[in-house]
Amino acid sequence: MRRGARPRQRASCPAPPDMLNGIGAPAAWAILQRQGEAMQARFAARRDNLAEAERFRARAAEIPTVDALLRDRRTLSMVLEAFQLEGEVDKRAVVRRLLTEDPADERSFANRMADPRYRQINAAFGGRDGAPLRDPRLVERLIQGALVNRFEKAMGEGNPGLREALYFRRMIGGVASVPALMADRALTTVVRGALGQPAQFGLLSYERQRDFLASRLDPSAFGDAKAMDRLIARYLARAGEGAAQAPADPRLALLGGAGGSGALLTLTI
Repeated sequence: MRRGARPRQRASCPAPPDMLNGIGAPAAWAILQRQGEAMQARFAARRDNLAEAERFRARAAEIPTVDALLRDRRTLSMVLEAFQLEGEVDKRAVVRRLLTEDPADERSFANRMADPRYRQINAAFGGRDGAPLRDPRLVERLIQGALVNRFEKAMGEGNPGLREALYFRRMIGGVASVPALMADRALTTVVRGALGQPAQFGLLSYERQRDFLASRLDPSAFGDAKAMDRLIARYLARAGEGAAQAPADPRLALLGGAGGSGALLTLTI
């Protein structure tokens, strides 16, 4: 090295996803906030994921009808993964309705369900004739959505709560109200955990859950990335503490237990 020359600094490389396994969700979340995009890109570029994407593209061009897609379990699974609905792969009658019914029909299955994922897949496929995967742009959207889902799932396998945190950060900006948040179970799980409510919170009536959340959340803050990151950090910290510190009866929490009335200020300012 020349005299007086500064030593060359190595470019920082994002940690491989498997290196985050078991380090604890809060620590893993801190790394993901800095390196998440690069880590996700590396995950998508893995040989197995690239091969699966290429197979999906090739198979998509060969499927002539929705019924043919329903018979191709592997291809159908990737379609459903793009909407976090892979658990529905064996519910053929339900999936068929989601893929064929008119999204504009208020009586359709998707529009009668609270879960927004049903309306999202119905909007992407429903009310159209012919080959369901004939649009290359839709095919690429499905591949990207499936790989994002797989990445988030992989993160959660190493550190419980991390999958929900990543999903929450990705989706919360599109939520405009407390009822809309409550329609998504994963979003509600993060908020419930951040506010210190036990799992039994879900046993309360819809109205009591809604009123409680509305008293502690400001929907205008859902679009504030920094406020939502603080909420996520609180959720992950509480998840790491374990359920033993939460009151066994959710009514005790609603009367001032964990996550009491000061939670809103902490989470949204």
